[in-house]
Amino acid sequence: MTPDPFTSDGRRDDAERVTDGQVAKSVRQLLSEDRTCELLGIQVESAADGRARARMRVRPDMVNGHAIVHGGLVFALADTTFACAVNSYGPPVVTASADITFRRPGHLGDDLIAEAVTRSRQGRSVICEVTVRRGDEVIVEFSGRGAQIALRDGAPSAGSNPVPGRPSGRAGHEEHRARPSGADSEAVDGPAVPGHTPGR
Repeated sequence: MTPDPFTSDGRRDDAERVTDGQVAKSVRQLLSEDRTCELLGIQVESAADGRARARMRVRPDMVNGHAIVHGGLVFALADTTFACAVNSYGPPVVTASADITFRRPGHLGDDLIAEAVTRSRQGRSVICEVTVRRGDEVIVEFSGRGAQIALRDGAPSAGSNPVPGRPSGRAGHEEHRARPSGADSEAVDGPAVPGHTPGR
């Protein structure tokens, strides 16, 4: 039996261990319904035990007017790798919020490699970090919070809100706008960030 990589406070204590190329069954099922990876040419190389690795080659149709890869597409690569990592445990998890820092531009022909590590799991809240590189150069740093969702008949429940205390349909806080639709109102234990009240 594989030892739990998380300490009692929910933090990961095996930061140096790498995934060996396996892809968890839950991730294979997730990817079987994912058309975005096919559209962008994202290849998931591994996803298990809260870690994932994926790659994407920058094509001519991915470059913007500045002759660099469109930031939204790099975000998609990072978010996909995040999803593979946090869903490798089994229960379905969606992105509730994310922060991205662009360190360097990507260019036509670049082979971008994203690596994700789940850093914390507490209740239904998951924190995962993703680094996107071109060779040894860091292109993007991405940090996301995932919310475990409740399924009803194999699909997310409709018309509910994954962030407690936030009415659906109201503009305001960025995390509110970025939250996933279709998750149950009881999907997250506590606030988005421990010690932080959403909306402030």
